Amino acid sequence: MPRAVGDRQPLRESVSGPTSAALSRRVRRTGKRLVFPLTHAWGRATRRFYFEDFVRVYPGGIAYNRLGLRRRARDPDLRIFRSHVKVYEFAAQFVAGKRVADVGCGAGYGCKILNEAGAAEVQGCDISKHSLRFARTHYGSFATFTRQTIVDLREYADNTFDVAFSSEVLEHIKEYGLEQRAVRELRRIVRPRGLVVVGTPNSELLGEHGFSFDEISALFGDAFDRFLLFENAFVPFEPEARRAWEERLASGRTGTIVTEAIDLAHTLVPDGAPAEVKRGLEPGPLELDGHTVDTRLLHNTHGWLVVAVKSERGPAR
Repeated sequence: MPRAVGDRQPLRESVSGPTSAALSRRVRRTGKRLVFPLTHAWGRATRRFYFEDFVRVYPGGIAYNRLGLRRRARDPDLRIFRSHVKVYEFAAQFVAGKRVADVGCGAGYGCKILNEAGAAEVQGCDISKHSLRFARTHYGSFATFTRQTIVDLREYADNTFDVAFSSEVLEHIKEYGLEQRAVRELRRIVRPRGLVVVGTPNSELLGEHGFSFDEISALFGDAFDRFLLFENAFVPFEPEARRAWEERLASGRTGTIVTEAIDLAHTLVPDGAPAEVKRGLEPGPLELDGHTVDTRLLHNTHGWLVVAVKSERGPAR
């Protein structure tokens, strides 16, 4: 891959004051350490591997607190929503005339994006009752919604879809050690030579909430013969994570790096930190086993984006 670290972009907008932001991050980390053992125990006991927390990504400036009460959307909520839309817009290039599954569809707005991109049929599923109520109410004319977990898509038969898409789901299943089962399920429901498109955080940007390069490349390498693994655009902000990235780069252990045009209004960055963008291939078409991937649509700041082709060699290893 081209060896270049990045371009610095000035931070045009600040999310909140640095002192309050740092305090807020510490409070959230402490809260997670206290709450996650309880919610994970509930997830395992119910075998749904999910605890309803109501805090999801919603369109139209809508937000809910953890108790499911409507609250005013803040600037970070709006930025996260715009960032998620960008991932759907990337996936939408593959769906014209296709049967599409949005696994972990959340509030359902992404199903509308996929439908309006020309999909012949869109089916969305999620384990959150609250999100599915929202999706059916607001987007029921664009997709069919069912309640399923990514590790048990039993309502979808083998080889049903041309494209299976899932974003910001796999990292939650990793917390239960079930990421391999989830990827096998995504692969199972796609027809031979169909596509699996997955977005999930890079742990260099979001700590333990995500996958390292070695983890994500091994996970998809075990299930697929042919896939593209796109690096996130931002160079890590934390010094230790940055060193890990630079060591990876020096050793050639990277995914595909594309020089992405990043709109900072569509993402979150730490207060006062320069947004440094990785340099690589110029945006344009890439070929993947008969499929064309338009990397000009990449706006992938914090996570891995995987595009994988299901072969005809039989079950995944």
